[in-house]
Amino acid sequence: MFCDERGYRFRDRIVNLPVSGLLFRSSKNVVMTGVVDALDAAAPFIFAGVSARGRRLRGLKLIMLPLPRPVPNMVLLSATGNVLKHLGIALKESQRLTVEGTFQSVFTLYCPAEYERDALYVFTPDLMGRLMDAAAGCDMEIVDDRVLIYAPPHAFSKPGQLDALPGLAQYLHEKFERQTRRYRDERRTDEALDDPFRRAQVTTSRGTEERHLVGASGRRLRTRTTAWQKVGITAAATLALSAALYWIGMVATAMFAAA
Repeated sequence: MFCDERGYRFRDRIVNLPVSGLLFRSSKNVVMTGVVDALDAAAPFIFAGVSARGRRLRGLKLIMLPLPRPVPNMVLLSATGNVLKHLGIALKESQRLTVEGTFQSVFTLYCPAEYERDALYVFTPDLMGRLMDAAAGCDMEIVDDRVLIYAPPHAFSKPGQLDALPGLAQYLHEKFERQTRRYRDERRTDEALDDPFRRAQVTTSRGTEERHLVGASGRRLRTRTTAWQKVGITAAATLALSAALYWIGMVATAMFAAA
């Protein structure tokens, strides 16, 4: 009914959508279900439930919006939601940037080295304030020419919350349009044109080619191995070693018995 009333499309399921967000590039078999496709709306967005093989959090919600052009990879983590943390995704602390004022206790902002000024220009106090009101407990990622909002399972599940999505999408579009429409990465060198993925995103219209690219150092945030992942790696290595030693012992026993 939500889609019918607004002229949105509804899709039951989308598997492995080609998106470069943290969840998508660190997981296998990312499945989006109950997809609200509002990409033809005045303020386009996609809303869906998301699951991924091997990820602990179930019922994750995702809101995705297009940007007018590619910008550096940035992540805004909410202290109350910890969505990406619960997914086992962690960023290198060297990329952490202190946000302004009272938001320090609410949000943690990550951006590539030397892109701190760019991040503070995009994530303004009024944007973070709106996120606190309309998307509490959500994490936000900007990657390439998309905005991804990762919401916990309880988000947008109460009556009326889903109805607020178009208004939130409208605000974010207006905000990011102002903040990113003239963005140009002065750090970019011609090596960006050697990357076929980035080259494919370059618009062919006159006057919009090279200035839309982001330098290599700003395209992706660096992740780190979490404590639980280290435990898993150690356990897997121990099991593999035990299995190998057991197999060697069995072979040696058989050889001595045959002799």
